[in-house]
Amino acid sequence: MKYEYYGRERICRSFIDTKINGKTLNIGAGEMLWIENDLFPGNPNFISSDINKRNLGKHNLAINKIVANAENLPLKNNELSQLIILDVLEHIKNDEKVIREIHRVLNSNGKLVICVPNDTLLSFINPIRYAQHERHYTIKQITSLLKKNGFAIEKVHAGGRILDLVDLYSHLIIKYTTGKKIKLSFLNGLRDKEYSNHINNGNEITVLARKI
Repeated sequence: MKYEYYGRERICRSFIDTKINGKTLNIGAGEMLWIENDLFPGNPNFISSDINKRNLGKHNLAINKIVANAENLPLKNNELSQLIILDVLEHIKNDEKVIREIHRVLNSNGKLVICVPNDTLLSFINPIRYAQHERHYTIKQITSLLKKNGFAIEKVHAGGRILDLVDLYSHLIIKYTTGKKIKLSFLNGLRDKEYSNHINNGNEITVLARKI
């Protein structure tokens, strides 16, 4: 399967180091699996994790897979060189505990790539905000949380506006009416333009940080 990246995924992909020495952990493999199946397929230094065992089945091409809770990772201190956590932190009640746990398992100068929803006026019409999320973050809130818990911020990008939400709504409607997971490809280029430049009130915030 050939992967093409648009919008949030393109930004996140650009922050991820696929050539890094040492181990990389992805927290929250989920259903999309582009990190497992395109960026790190068959990589012995990559670990795919999810709280739901179903997301770690044969469709997930990672060699190493673990069922794990982000608040209590079954890893040693300083074991990882990179940790990826996209669209997960906003689902967890005790987000600071997760950040402290991430700090514990990363080695000195280890990379963290994190993506969270931005707390903007537009985010109040995001249905997932009410159904699944504990909170949304401003750029100041997420960067302050990371700094407070031992991370230095290297890069921040916020993007996505109304077309991002149109894409989300269409995906949810199709999924829950037909049971199929279909992305409307004609929206890809349009919503990608919403991520072409950093805008403080963009829908999604992606951060690259390092453990200090």
